[in-house]
Parts: sequence; structure tokens; C-alpha cells
Amino acid sequence: MTSFRDAVFVTVLVATAACHGDGSVLRVSGTVEIRELQLAPLASGRLTRLLKDEGDTVRRGDTIAVLEQPGLEALISQRRAQAQAAAERTAEITAAVADSQRAANDLRRAVPLHESGVISAQQFETLTSAAAAAAARLQAVRAATRDSAAARAGVLATEAIRDQLTVIAPDDGIVLSRFADPGEALATGTPVISLGLVHRPWIRAYVGDRYVGRVKVGAAVTVRPDGYDRAFSGRVVEISSRAEFTPRAALTERERADLVFGLKVELDSADAGGRVKAGMPVTVEIPLLP
Repeated sequence: MTSFRDAVFVTVLVATAACHGDGSVLRVSGTVEIRELQLAPLASGRLTRLLKDEGDTVRRGDTIAVLEQPGLEALISQRRAQAQAAAERTAEITAAVADSQRAANDLRRAVPLHESGVISAQQFETLTSAAAAAAARLQAVRAATRDSAAARAGVLATEAIRDQLTVIAPDDGIVLSRFADPGEALATGTPVISLGLVHRPWIRAYVGDRYVGRVKVGAAVTVRPDGYDRAFSGRVVEISSRAEFTPRAALTERERADLVFGLKVELDSADAGGRVKAGMPVTVEIPLLP
């Protein structure tokens, strides 16, 4: 069964398919469209705050929603403490290097003295053990430096997860739909709201196959919204590379056999987004090539 929304869509397509011209200008019907973004968190969690609702105006950078993961803040605190402890151990490197160099120098000087019998075997063994212990301590401290880097990376990773639990508006717009409520558990990529970029509307129209060869991308057009006493300038930014049939609900048998090509028209007027609305019917005047 065809829904009311589908019936409206078919009616719009019928209107857009009806095109006529006077030889140099083609007039076609079209409808205003807006881009729609579905905003979702990049990490799973429980929705704790939803700051925007349907119909609210949103600015770029506004916080839309905040989620949480149980235990995430505790994990961040733990890793910060580990990173701090590892960083404090790196301060021992300078002392460990000095101790290792001193022990190594003592052992090197003791080798000829031991061979000549100036120092005893026990003394030489003590110096050897001290040099080995100093070298081992230096290696341990250097390993702590690597641990510190790993700990810092762990902190950054967990903080990145926390950042991904906040949904930020990427552009200005209006909230069209809300898909979740506070308290719901959301998986990664589950949409929270739908954001309509109403400040950048565009026009979807259709041109018959008899005229598509005379329309070029970049052509300047005039858009006349129904019920307005002014027109807006625009340009053709896309011509569909694939033909399609006009809807079955077209008025005549001949029109049902016509092929049409979709056009995408962007408006040049800066204030067009505040005047034309999604779904508004318009007339597009397109200059034809000879």
C-alpha cells in the first residue's frame, strides 16, 4: 500500500518532470532539498545528557549529547597516576648514568692493578660486582622511560575515548529528528539526532531527454519559489549521468514514456537558507545552449 509520504513524493516527481521552454530558456519545476546529517557518538556508552531537541537551532561546535562509560574516569585517573610515577622515575636516569660510568671507570683502572697484584682478587671482584650492578640499574631506569611513554600514550587513548562520547555539531542547522533519550545505551555509530543544514538548500529538478543535451553544468539559473515575489540566482552543479522514467502516475501515456535526467541546482543567495524551506516547490529557469 502506498503511504501518504510516498504519494506526496510521486506528486512532486510528476511536477518536476513537466518541463517547457520558449527555445532559449527552459522552465522546469523542482523542489527545495536540504542536506541531512545523522550525528552519532564514536564510542558506545549510556546517554546521560541530550542538550538539543527537535526544532532547536544548532551552531557549529555546540554540544549535542554526552554519553558515559562506567569506570572510564577511574581508568583515566589510574593511568594518569601510572604516567606520573613513571615520569618521576625518569629523573633517576642522570644519577644512574653517572654511577654506571664511575663504576665502569673504576673497573677499567683496576684491571692492570689486579694483573700486577697491586689489588687483591676480592677487591677486584667487588669492583666488578659494583660495575655490573650500576649497569643493571641504568638499564632498569631506561626501561622506566619507555614505561613512561607507554603510560602517557595510555592516558591519551582513554581520554580520546571520553572525547568520542561527546557529540558535537559539525555545522549550523536545525534538529529535524531525535532518535534517543537520556538513559539509553547506545552502540558506536548509533544516531542521536538528525541535523538539517537549512542554511545551504539546493534544488532537485528533472529535465527531459530532449533538452538535457542543451543544459550544461555551471549554467546560471533563476529560481522562483511559489508564493514569493522575488527570485534567487543559482547554478547547475550536477546533471545525472543516468536516465530514469517519469513516474507511473504521470498524466499522459506519452509522458510515461519520457526519460528524464536529474539536475542539482545550488542557490547563490546568502539569505536563501532563511527564505526557502525544504519541500517548497519552485520553478527553475535554465538557459539552453544553441
